[in-house]
Amino acid sequence: MLIVISLTLCSGCQETSDWVPVYKNDKEGNAVLGSKKELINAIRNGNEVRIAWGSKGKTHRIEHISDPIWIAILDEAEVIAHIDPQVLSTVNWDRLSADYADSTKLSQEWRVVITTKGEFDAVWYDRSNHKVLQRWPQNHVMTWFVKGNIKANAVPFYQPE
Repeated sequence: MLIVISLTLCSGCQETSDWVPVYKNDKEGNAVLGSKKELINAIRNGNEVRIAWGSKGKTHRIEHISDPIWIAILDEAEVIAHIDPQVLSTVNWDRLSADYADSTKLSQEWRVVITTKGEFDAVWYDRSNHKVLQRWPQNHVMTWFVKGNIKANAVPFYQPE
């Protein structure tokens, strides 16, 4: 009997190693889950951050999840994150596979900066010619995850003297 009660009470318990969604915005940048304050607390406490988003084309759907390589907190209100530059593969949608068969594009990187306003600014950059090939600012529904427990009221990294 005691075991059943313990299991029932802990069924909602969360392990500290879990990834938890703490903030999600809609396509217009409005909060639909959690809060930016909780995300900012997690960042200041050193929790790992992961961002997920996706899109749908005419016939296919794709979802992405990435760990940012650089994060900034702007005026206690917004968070921006840079995604590690990627050499993008070609996707074969008929086979649902990917490859680097087009070797002419191996010098091209995809670079992205994301904000908690739902902004998603992507550029394709040619490293061999040092040129921006394309820029595609857009908005996405994005979910920001953190790993572990979040301590409230984290101290800012910078406080004016």
